[in-house]
Amino acid sequence: MKKFEDYFSKESNLQRSLQEKEINKLKHSTKFLYINIFIYILITIIEYWLAKVGNSQALRADALNNLSGVLSTGVLIFGIKEATDVDDDDILGRDLPKESIRSKNSLQLSRFRLETVFTLVTSLIIILIAIQIIYSGIKGLLNLSILERPNLVSAIGASIATVLMLVVWYINYHNGKKLNNSSLQAAAKDSIGDVATSFSTMITVLISIALKISFLDSVVSVVIGLFILWQGIVIFQEAALNLIDYVDPVLEKSMRNDINSFEEVLDVVDLSSRYNGNMLIVDIIIKVDAEDTAMLIYQLKGKIKDKLYQKYDVYDVTLTTVPKK
Repeated sequence: MKKFEDYFSKESNLQRSLQEKEINKLKHSTKFLYINIFIYILITIIEYWLAKVGNSQALRADALNNLSGVLSTGVLIFGIKEATDVDDDDILGRDLPKESIRSKNSLQLSRFRLETVFTLVTSLIIILIAIQIIYSGIKGLLNLSILERPNLVSAIGASIATVLMLVVWYINYHNGKKLNNSSLQAAAKDSIGDVATSFSTMITVLISIALKISFLDSVVSVVIGLFILWQGIVIFQEAALNLIDYVDPVLEKSMRNDINSFEEVLDVVDLSSRYNGNMLIVDIIIKVDAEDTAMLIYQLKGKIKDKLYQKYDVYDVTLTTVPKK
């Protein structure tokens, strides 16, 4: 009996340790997101003002693109704060019962999923701003007679934005990889796109000035809008798949093969997995010899959990055994 108590105590402590590790990673990532939002606000103000001075539709589109960065980063920060607020007595304003049948570990897993929910909201903001940019660009193309050519001021604004966005991308990419944080990784994808759009805007403005082509600026603003739309759809897809418990089939197949490699496992009947935030949870049904003792099955579960944790960083495993006659 003591062995079972020790096992459950060890399992609970491990889960608590993993949750604390994830909370610390999320809180650490928030610091970088604050840097993001500051730089995005700075770029948006510079670009929008210089777009008006420099008569550039493309630069204005880029400014709105960076405004989406401000809004989406703000939403992510709020989501992470909710996900890591372990001492709060409510979730999104809904009071938690003082005496809950759910453990603190289970409640915290629900909070981690909030990060994914707010990533989904972020993608919708990006999509809406992209549609507005595309609409403005098309409107400009339909009114070519009143279009003005951009001037050198717009190119200067785009070049400043390019340099600043490279800084943002490096911060997000480096720390997203280091912390294995989906929010920073999503922000890195967004910011590398922002680098591309700012650089493209700069080149477009310079070509428009050199060749005296007024419509090119509006064409590029539409292209930028389409690019931002694509980015928003990709982020939406990833977050939505996460929320509906989709996990890469190749990863699940690899886990299934590893479980089958244990001599005591006669067959893997079913394997399903899901993410709560960045935490991977796996449910497994296996067939074992009908003569196996409870202690043997208990030891097998421990070996399977250790294998999946070490190789795939799995947070928790629920193992169901059925006898094979």
